[in-house]
Amino acid sequence: MTAAQAVISLLSLTFTLEVNPIRDPVSDYALHRASRAWFTLAVLLALAGAGALALAARIVAMPVSTGAAVLFGLWALALVTVLVFRGNASAAESTVHGEVHRVAGAVLFGTLPSASASLSRQLLGRPGWARASVRVRTGAVIGLITAFLFGVAQFVPTLPQGLLERIALLAELAILVSVARAIRGATR
Repeated sequence: MTAAQAVISLLSLTFTLEVNPIRDPVSDYALHRASRAWFTLAVLLALAGAGALALAARIVAMPVSTGAAVLFGLWALALVTVLVFRGNASAAESTVHGEVHRVAGAVLFGTLPSASASLSRQLLGRPGWARASVRVRTGAVIGLITAFLFGVAQFVPTLPQGLLERIALLAELAILVSVARAIRGATR
């Protein structure tokens, strides 16, 4: 997961002429030949990390409700959809691919914090998982707040949409790290 965030950070620092990290969404890197492969790598690394977390959660018998599992699955599906369907090249241009991408992005930022909140509730009542529950819940709250702010930026063009999206992505990383730490704590 941190490798995926490192690639996004590298893109944000390296391709500033092509994609403005304050104004433009992260998926705009997929619109430029030089950065497209790096964007794809970041998404694939995130999916691999999520898959590893799901496997580890199963191995340690982490109590995950059906609702949380469905939300985590929707998050992964949204991530694949964002990769497969490129965003619109500009705000003035609207394509079917771009709108599918946009909806998948909304699902992406909404489902992981919601899944994390559900997981937190599930962990709270289980012996040995209470501390992990607090960390996971904290990640969920931060994720929901940053997702909300990024969502507002979709309707208020003066807000720094690119920056808010990058902050929301960092929050998603924090959620996944909190889940990873919970799993790691269960193995001790």
